Amino acid sequence: MEEKFIVYYAGDRKGPFTIKELKQFKIQRYDLIWQENTSTWIEAHKVEALKSLFDDFLPAPRKENLPEVDKRAMYSNSNVGNIEFLSNRTVKIYYPNYIVHYRYASFIERLLARIIDIFIIIIPAAIIPILPAWLYFSLMHCSTDQQTLGQKVFNIKLESADGKKVTFGQSTGRFFANILNALTFLIGYLMFFFNSKNQCLHDMLADTIVVSEIGREKR
Repeated sequence: MEEKFIVYYAGDRKGPFTIKELKQFKIQRYDLIWQENTSTWIEAHKVEALKSLFDDFLPAPRKENLPEVDKRAMYSNSNVGNIEFLSNRTVKIYYPNYIVHYRYASFIERLLARIIDIFIIIIPAAIIPILPAWLYFSLMHCSTDQQTLGQKVFNIKLESADGKKVTFGQSTGRFFANILNALTFLIGYLMFFFNSKNQCLHDMLADTIVVSEIGREKR
């Protein structure tokens, strides 16, 4: 039986496809592929059975065939990453020993996570305004996991858009920038639906993205 493959494309899973169907689908080398008997997503050009679909010997592929990538400077320690924003609405962040693939978190995931977080801090916030909420969100977002308890439930996390670890100053700025969403009659939240990185106004001001891991590979 001919092997089939799942493609992660435009924020959703497509397929399964045969190799012939993938060729008609015009799969690109950086699209993420899920094979049978595997436990992670992998770039198409790294799948042995699909290498014939790509010409690795061309000195430079045509520009229009390349994914849209925003590459940042290389790093020298675990606090600094090299990030790529791909045209299939996924993100790659390079760490010292592995590469993690992310998708952007959905609006529903973010909303439900925020509701959980509100229930967690509602009592202390009622006693002392602003301070408990500020410390909760800022400290959790700059922690090792870079996620609040609500975000942990939905397996989403905050990442800096430059691939580096989120800092306390950055998470603090994001928290107070969130107030602007209310001052703009929630238009700041609606901006989520009108940009390629699913960013609300406070994400854009803090230069952060909210993502969910979909796979990783060793370097």
